[in-house]
Amino acid sequence: MTDPLPARPVVVSRLRPDVLLLMLLLLASLCAVPLTAQNVTVPATLDGIEGGGGTSIPFGTSQACRYQCIYDAEELPWAGPRVITGVRIRPDLNNGLAVPAKGFLQVSVLMSTCPHEASQASADFEENYGSDATWVVQDRVIQLPAQPAVTMPSTTPRPANIDFPFAAPWAYGLTPVTQGMPAADSLLIEIWIKYQPAGVYRVDNLSSCVAPTAEFGLADPLCAVPGNQPIELTGDTSMLAGSTYHWRISGGPPSMPWLLLMNLTDQGGLLDNPAWPLPYAMFDPANPSLPAPALSLVGFQHPAPDCYLNISPAAMLIGTCDAAGLGTIAAAVPAGRQNVGAIFYTQALGFSPTSNPMWFITSKGRSTTVCGPLGVSRVYSFYDGTASPLPPATGTVSGGVGLVLEIY
Repeated sequence: MTDPLPARPVVVSRLRPDVLLLMLLLLASLCAVPLTAQNVTVPATLDGIEGGGGTSIPFGTSQACRYQCIYDAEELPWAGPRVITGVRIRPDLNNGLAVPAKGFLQVSVLMSTCPHEASQASADFEENYGSDATWVVQDRVIQLPAQPAVTMPSTTPRPANIDFPFAAPWAYGLTPVTQGMPAADSLLIEIWIKYQPAGVYRVDNLSSCVAPTAEFGLADPLCAVPGNQPIELTGDTSMLAGSTYHWRISGGPPSMPWLLLMNLTDQGGLLDNPAWPLPYAMFDPANPSLPAPALSLVGFQHPAPDCYLNISPAAMLIGTCDAAGLGTIAAAVPAGRQNVGAIFYTQALGFSPTSNPMWFITSKGRSTTVCGPLGVSRVYSFYDGTASPLPPATGTVSGGVGLVLEIY
């Protein structure tokens, strides 16, 4: 078998005894903590969540492949140094279809910190290496495991079972101690497939993430266009920071305006008054023919039986339903990695003069979590592994996509 990829030499100078002692103490403390016993998902936000788009890169062809993934520190489920003894790659759910095993492949794996964030990934593979780049798996012959059929629909990902135990532990985040460098910013994994047979094999991929959603609050049967069910509020599958998101309603008042009420919480009271807890009835619960006390104070002197305000709106957007009672409202989600994980709480309110004396009907509440884009990039290049030239030094950079890993 051939040697791993030729890499830039890493020169390790003779360490002073005090520095060596500090390193040994740090490694001992790391090994004493049960960090390495706990398997964790990278990126952390995809723990228990399907990545949103499978890919045949790098295992789904008959070509050799050089493949890197870079994960920003914000995507890691730990802080500070960590000893890593292996990684497992999560296969794609693949619509629940069974997948046969694929073998045999010759694979090497490199682990490293990365001197820059994923968004700055270089097309030159070695420019993404940190000073601690280490081949932890060398020329291992493996078989990609068969994946059983899964009953659909299912939102639970397959177990990460494409396993690469390391020949020796590798420590993330020790460069400040060993070389006086800044704390590690990103984690890099490189997979070099020197040989693989033909055959399709898909792995889970970040791609367009699936935004977690939940329904909350109340909307009872009378809160509807006569003859219809209450308004149903839905939206796009994926909610990405810096992109446009679409909320949709069905069962709305035909050819009438509707409002999308928004807030960043569903807790508290209407108008932030704890005396009017949410969900707040748009009628007097003691006598539904009378208006709600809080709403009567702001000019609404008629009730909307069975309707509720499930959030206290901090913002409102307006749209118009078509003749079938369908409506769409679009809005830009604020950009920035800091907004990933933010939850938008929304509710639809439609103008419906035939429904009740107040002329308004409402939906249940709907929460949507911003799921991406995450600080992840991949760099890859397929090549003819039977040819004599050296493997490629550069590849194609794709931002916001990459493998879903289990680290142990």
